[in-house]
Amino acid sequence: MERLINSLRARLMSVVLVINAALVPLLYLGVSAIVEEGYAEQFVNPVRSYSRLVADELESADEADFERRAGALLDSVVLTGQVVFAQIDDGQRKLRSSLSTVPSAAARHDDFSFGSQADQVYYISHPVKRASRPVVLRLGFDESLTLERIAAAKRRVLAALLAFTSASIAVAIWLSAVIARPMVRLQEAAKRVAGGDFHAQLQMRSSIREVQELNHHLERMRQELVGTNDRLESEMRERGVSEQKRLDLERRLLHRERIATIGTLAGGVAHEFNNIMTPILLYSQVALADTPADSALAKDLTRIVVAAHRARNLVTRILTFSREMDLPPATVFSLRPTVEEALTLLRAIVPANIEIAFHPGGEGLPVLGDPSLIHQVVINLCTNGYQAMRRSGGRLAVSLCVVENPAESQIDPGRYTMLEVSDTGHGVDAAVIAHIFEPFFTTRDVGDGTGLGLSVVHGIVTSMGGLITVESVVGRGTAFRVYLPAAAPPAGALEEGAGATN
Repeated sequence: MERLINSLRARLMSVVLVINAALVPLLYLGVSAIVEEGYAEQFVNPVRSYSRLVADELESADEADFERRAGALLDSVVLTGQVVFAQIDDGQRKLRSSLSTVPSAAARHDDFSFGSQADQVYYISHPVKRASRPVVLRLGFDESLTLERIAAAKRRVLAALLAFTSASIAVAIWLSAVIARPMVRLQEAAKRVAGGDFHAQLQMRSSIREVQELNHHLERMRQELVGTNDRLESEMRERGVSEQKRLDLERRLLHRERIATIGTLAGGVAHEFNNIMTPILLYSQVALADTPADSALAKDLTRIVVAAHRARNLVTRILTFSREMDLPPATVFSLRPTVEEALTLLRAIVPANIEIAFHPGGEGLPVLGDPSLIHQVVINLCTNGYQAMRRSGGRLAVSLCVVENPAESQIDPGRYTMLEVSDTGHGVDAAVIAHIFEPFFTTRDVGDGTGLGLSVVHGIVTSMGGLITVESVVGRGTAFRVYLPAAAPPAGALEEGAGATN
């Protein structure tokens, strides 16, 4: 900054010096001419008047006594000190004062301007009328004293101009310091604003009113621009958020429509399949009752009954996904005991190389729904998690907590109980996540799964007015979050997981 200040001050000083160098000589010459002309007039006018008086005196002299009177008059004018040469010329002879300090001026002509001929003598002639013949009075006046006064006056003018120049340079130095520093600071602040630091205030102190007004107007412009920029950024952020919410809502709507379409189809298929399986199961049970227990036919009928029950179980799961099954009445129950019961069953089937961690997060956590359905949600999510780690091992974490106004855009603000099931398995990519809740969609090998587990979970959570989300990083694991509306606890004790089934 100091370098910029010095540079600006140097430029201002250069301008002042150029102006002085151009104007001071012209001003000196002009003032000197005025001074010289004034002193010349002060010299010439009295000299001409004085010489006219001497000529008049000679004209009044008696003819008989002219020579004596003329000689005495010429000596007297020389004795005054103003005249250095006095002479009368009648054309035949010259009568000159013996006191003249200039030896001879016969060949000299009259001076028509003060200080000419460089002899410091101003010569003037006056005709003197005589009765016998005309004569000419020639007088020479000393210019040296007036010339000295003119030289002294010029020196005073030069001293005054030098003093003016020095004062102007001093004032220029002061003004350059007063102007340069605030202007450079203003420039630096403007550079910061132009560089993106919109909150750098354009404030500087200056005793010059114009500079203060400039700073005030620039600061107002900056504040208006910053305000406009902030408003635009805020509008852009709001528009981005609105656009993201719109995209999320569109994706959610498309997902719901797709799930609803598949659910309708699956529900219709399940009903027809159930109508087919019902007589098969009934006739098999009737035939089994009429067949000896130790016969081969009884064993075959038993296998048919078991297969029929498995088929009915599959139908039940499909109906659960399609939300067309008759759900039991909803009750308010505590979520923690239901989750603990499900984890107790899971510990018996989970491989030893997988660690199960449970974080209860509270004692109450009441929700409205069917504990058996929540039990099924936990079993399905944990089964999906440990199957992703059964070869390499890892950690299966289950946690419960209360969330106020979740950040998820697909859910309304409010108070929710969140169930999170996360694993450290192989994870899934975004293409799989887009279809992960669709029925019969699976990435497992044939025989390892039907692809209904997560779709059933989605149907249960949706039927309870909740939301399920999934986040996954390939190679690092997957996390499912289930948001269930928190319910007010009943007046009596909460139902602790009553009715939970496998």
